[in-house]
Amino acid sequence: MPTKLFGREIENQIAFVGLANAGKTTLVKRLKGHEDLETVPTMGMNIETLKIGELEVMAVDLGGQPTYPTSLWEPFVSEASGVVFVFDSADRDKVETAAKWLKNVIQWAPEDSAFLFLANKQDLDVAMSLDNIVKTLELETEMAERPRTFGVYPCSALTGEGVDEPWQWMSERFQSKQIQRK
Repeated sequence: MPTKLFGREIENQIAFVGLANAGKTTLVKRLKGHEDLETVPTMGMNIETLKIGELEVMAVDLGGQPTYPTSLWEPFVSEASGVVFVFDSADRDKVETAAKWLKNVIQWAPEDSAFLFLANKQDLDVAMSLDNIVKTLELETEMAERPRTFGVYPCSALTGEGVDEPWQWMSERFQSKQIQRK
């Protein structure tokens, strides 16, 4: 269902979720083309419009504080055309918490939504490898169950490394969905 944003109807919505300080806002700013990537923790949500291929989408950057996932994330994720789960690859202390919320987010997301898992902060020396993250978070099952709608990529929102490929993947999923609707 289309959403009105600043008086314009926007058909597609992408929910950006992840624990606090995972890099969601930095990623959205990078995708939007901002020069200044400095951020402060998101309290509640930030809404931006982004281009994905030829489509304009509403990007909902949802705060990652511990009280937000069920109260704030679930309503947006359950209505989203796409979900981007941003994981802080360098924060090993929060892997179990991230795994718990990732499982919830996957359950909330519509089956036909494009689901993008980004292993962010790969530019840091202490970052877990993508293979280790996939194994630790048991992502193989999700990837096997939704091979056309589930993508997993390493990236650094801060440096921009690895951001274009997953966004291209998301764009292809959105484009194929638009073609199917016609």
